Amino acid sequence: MDSTEKRIMRIVKAGGEGKVYFPSDFFECGSDKAVSKALQRLVNADVLMRMERGLYCYPEVDRYWGMGKLPASSDEVLDAYKKRDGFRTAPCPGAAQNALGLSDQVVMNPVYSTDGPSRKIHFYKGFRPIVLYHVSPKVFQYKSNIIMLAVIALEDIGQRDLWQFDMEGLRDTFSRVPYSEIRDDLRNTPKWIRNLILELYGRQDRTS
Repeated sequence: MDSTEKRIMRIVKAGGEGKVYFPSDFFECGSDKAVSKALQRLVNADVLMRMERGLYCYPEVDRYWGMGKLPASSDEVLDAYKKRDGFRTAPCPGAAQNALGLSDQVVMNPVYSTDGPSRKIHFYKGFRPIVLYHVSPKVFQYKSNIIMLAVIALEDIGQRDLWQFDMEGLRDTFSRVPYSEIRDDLRNTPKWIRNLILELYGRQDRTS
């Protein structure tokens, strides 16, 4: 190995198996050209895995089932993009509705709400892409996770169509959360969502 490869390998070994990297993660290892060539050599040597153009991983080795080297998970890929591009993610509306007891449908695909742009991240052949849907950055300002989920879920449903969903499931979910934990966040929720949640606690909106 040349010096650039050795520097790259020190970084990926320190990170552990399954981690995802962009060429820019190795900017201290050499020039762009040297890093690019070193990465290609490491891929050819079956040390690193090239998942997509400009996306590499130090593969996890399945030592139990003998499946060999495995590509990084969608969670690892998403974390790498979030770190590089500076966006945040939260559950998608379907996942939020399920978590709140509004729906029994389980979201199996890697779909998320984000304060970044809507887009698809293709990261490995044969794997479903990560799908990001833009939502208002205000969603991420809530201190309470359940209020964040409620706003994502309910704004997607809309006030007019709320009658189609299981309110008892929502009531049961909020019954396990002390009102004091969500009180401050309620001031910043859309009014119709605030009123709905207050009804669940047997309270009224006194700000009107």
